[in-house]
Amino acid sequence: MLSQSYIQKVLERECGISMSDRLLLTVSGGMDSMVMLDVIGKAGYPFEVAHCNFNLRGEESDGDEQLVRSVCDESGVILHVKSFDTRKYAAEYGISIEMAARDLRYGWFNELLESRGLTAMVTAHHGDDAIETFFLNLTRGTGIRGLSGMKFKAGKIVRPFLELSRNDIEKYTDENNIRYRHDSSNDEIKYLRNKVRHEIIPVFKEMNPSFFSTMTGNLKRLAEVEDLLDNEVKHFRDESVVEEHGRILIPLVRITEHPQMSSILYELLRPYGFNSKTTGDIIKSISGIPGKQFYSKTHRLIRDRFNLILFEIKQTSDKEVYINSDVDSIEEPLKLALRTFDKPSDYSFSTDPFVAHFDADVAEFPLLLRKWKQGDSFRPLGMKGFKKLSDFFTDRKLSIADKEDVWILQSGDDIMWIAGMRIDDRFKVTPRTKNILEIVMKKD
Repeated sequence: MLSQSYIQKVLERECGISMSDRLLLTVSGGMDSMVMLDVIGKAGYPFEVAHCNFNLRGEESDGDEQLVRSVCDESGVILHVKSFDTRKYAAEYGISIEMAARDLRYGWFNELLESRGLTAMVTAHHGDDAIETFFLNLTRGTGIRGLSGMKFKAGKIVRPFLELSRNDIEKYTDENNIRYRHDSSNDEIKYLRNKVRHEIIPVFKEMNPSFFSTMTGNLKRLAEVEDLLDNEVKHFRDESVVEEHGRILIPLVRITEHPQMSSILYELLRPYGFNSKTTGDIIKSISGIPGKQFYSKTHRLIRDRFNLILFEIKQTSDKEVYINSDVDSIEEPLKLALRTFDKPSDYSFSTDPFVAHFDADVAEFPLLLRKWKQGDSFRPLGMKGFKKLSDFFTDRKLSIADKEDVWILQSGDDIMWIAGMRIDDRFKVTPRTKNILEIVMKKD
């Protein structure tokens, strides 16, 4: 089954790779990757090779590197080799050796793609690997995406061997006298994947001699179900989800009425680092009091009164900024432009919330720009009495996220402007005003 013509068809039809693409073959020295190196080389694709020495098996690791170097030298292939202190990396980041090796190799592979101007990285993952991954994900708990298996193409990664079995690769190895190295760690069942490979899957093969083809068919059908889910998520996102000012709003009324609420919400939030457990907690919060917050490594989600509000976690500046009378603009933490001019005879009040006019002779410099805090109060334009900012925000139905973005401009001890919302009545332009201070707030 495996041949030059076969690999050309798969790379073109399934992986979107043509002869004009320049590939990065990820070669460990094991049977699968050495077969990949041979068959893609014979097929005539332009490529370079990357080999990682993880320094986990002493002389064995060095032997793997030597074999890859030898074969590439004989073939005149450009080879990149990098040595890693994998154990040190795993200890520093508190992760498993397997996860550390994955992080290190894919980080380096992506660097090579960019620096060498290569199109895609090619791995030798085959059908048996995909089946093993299915069972691993099944035991850990996963959604349809984790069960549907590996894909021929995922971003910059292509896997042309996915429809091949380990037996197909072994047959090609024997027929073409492929040199390869055996990784002794693949025999150790202390690793979960090896336990699945050597102890669990053989039982299924005993029960069903056509286990490989059966599972390959199952994975294809699950992939189709995943496509259906993706289409439904896209439809929901296009119809219901709103993106504005760097925030994503998911209307509660729309998500709660969806019959597959849990799956849809998980798929909406998954790209932002939220897992299935957190998604379940978010769903539970919908029937509770607004204000609960949830975090991934990169994003924060607030359960507001009418929406789930999602936004990126950024380093926000809460510092206080003083603005002197000779300043005509600032860039941080807000973009403000300031100017003072004589009040014209035909002056009209600004109705733009981002353009504020004040009596320049009442304003006391330096002005102070700061975040609002509990207990703040001001006299809203048009009112005679004072109002707490917290009550003002409630009247305007501001979300928690909106409140956190509010900045206050202060003159002396008094608030003169809720930036972008309302000025204080004590600083307004009156018939007695001679000079006007104009402050324009520029929105990104």
